[in-house]
Amino acid sequence: MRKRNHDAQLLRWYPPLWRSRYGAEFEALLEDTYGDAPVPWRDRLSIEKNGALERAREIGIVGTTANANARLLAGSQLVLCGWALFVVAGAIFAKFTEHWSGATPSNRRVLPGFSVATVQWAGIAGVLLVLGATAFVLPSVIRLIKKRGWQSVRRPVIREIVALSISIALTFGVALRARSMNYHQRNGGSVSFEAFVLLAGLAVIATIAVTISTSISLSRQIDFSRRLLKNLSLAAMALTALMVTIAVGSGIWWTTEAFSAPKFLENSIGSGIVFTSGSFPPALLLMAVLMVLGLMVALAGVTRVARGFSDSDPTSHAHR
Repeated sequence: MRKRNHDAQLLRWYPPLWRSRYGAEFEALLEDTYGDAPVPWRDRLSIEKNGALERAREIGIVGTTANANARLLAGSQLVLCGWALFVVAGAIFAKFTEHWSGATPSNRRVLPGFSVATVQWAGIAGVLLVLGATAFVLPSVIRLIKKRGWQSVRRPVIREIVALSISIALTFGVALRARSMNYHQRNGGSVSFEAFVLLAGLAVIATIAVTISTSISLSRQIDFSRRLLKNLSLAAMALTALMVTIAVGSGIWWTTEAFSAPKFLENSIGSGIVFTSGSFPPALLLMAVLMVLGLMVALAGVTRVARGFSDSDPTSHAHR
């Protein structure tokens, strides 16, 4: 019985359509190959990798078997995942750049000031773009609920509400506590407050991840029209352009401040956690890693979108 449960767990790595076609043969193969013995860990990793790849192929992230609409949807979702990483990176940048002008010579503030403003406006435009895309998709979600009932969306929506409630409560708690503290206590003088801020930050990151997961889960149940998918894909391409703008703007600010105000970089948030540097502070290195990963994911999404646009079949439907 235990052996059968392990085989079933391996089978769950594959998408439902694949399991319905080949599931029985797969379990029979495992039984013939390994008998009552457990599957070796190297073989398990290979099976899990192939299952994940099959899922990615079915939804259009990789390969050419999925139709054009599936590629458009998968590409747009990849861009959304990349944007989620940029939201976290942007929060780090916003916190890090607080009071930067006071530590920078007045004759050297023009370029970094323009860079900060560019990042801020690009970030606002990105948020508005995502909200606009959400507004376009919302009627489809409502139709899905009417057609299949609340049960079809209950789990992801409840998960989203719980995560959002926790992050709001913790963020509100941080704001209340900060009001009763002085500047020194709010900026490294209180270990307990720093731990509270870190907890709230992790909750917000988790909420972003849950939000993306909920969006993908719901979109996989919707039959999008070709026109709507094209509009979402164009929005995804515009969002990627904004991400490039944010990355370039933050990089210019970082470079100019490293030359003009290295002490500010050295003494800002995150310094001393791993090391201290006036050129490569830990917080900005983390921001850079998140942005690079986000751009890689988004550019992969744009590639899928481009391939989806190249398919001129207007009658194909998004893969569920």
